[in-house]
Amino acid sequence: MNTDVVAGVSDRSTDTLMVLFNTEVGRKYLVERRGVDAGLVARLGDLGLSSLCNMLAAIKTAKYFDLGSDDVILTVATDGAAMYGSEIAKVVTRDFGNRFDEVAAGETWGRALAGATTDHFMEMTHIDRKRVFNLGYFTWVEQQGVSLEEFSVRAKQSFWDGLLDLVPAWDALIAKVNARSGAGKTRGL
Repeated sequence: MNTDVVAGVSDRSTDTLMVLFNTEVGRKYLVERRGVDAGLVARLGDLGLSSLCNMLAAIKTAKYFDLGSDDVILTVATDGAAMYGSEIAKVVTRDFGNRFDEVAAGETWGRALAGATTDHFMEMTHIDRKRVFNLGYFTWVEQQGVSLEEFSVRAKQSFWDGLLDLVPAWDALIAKVNARSGAGKTRGL
């Protein structure tokens, strides 16, 4: 119920950006042809598909609200690229005919980044927020067995504010799982 905007991002954009950011040809194109800082280019390869989606949604949002170089928009890198390494070859085969070259890098830049528009973008009204909230009914009530009463209370801010009290316990559980799995060491962007 607090959603201000919704931005649709295509899988093709995230998939092809993953290739651009994780191949030598793509990185070279970004540095030499687009003048992107080499240090930044090296870090772009850390972004997973959901992080790339968030980045593109942030670009769409900035364009929609006419934000400029003096404005800041913040998004979250929610996953890393390490889990998608095997997908790069699949995308190169599917979307680039088994050959990702400088032309393909330029096309990817142009289509996914420079050509990002505000298509599939909506500034939310109260009715829109209710529609989006109600989309959760199937997942939570029908599939997960949450009662309608338990689901409906999630429309109120007080439900979400109350979850803050649980964060320390969740953090402790996450730390315990990370320690057992060896995943406790992460690299921040």
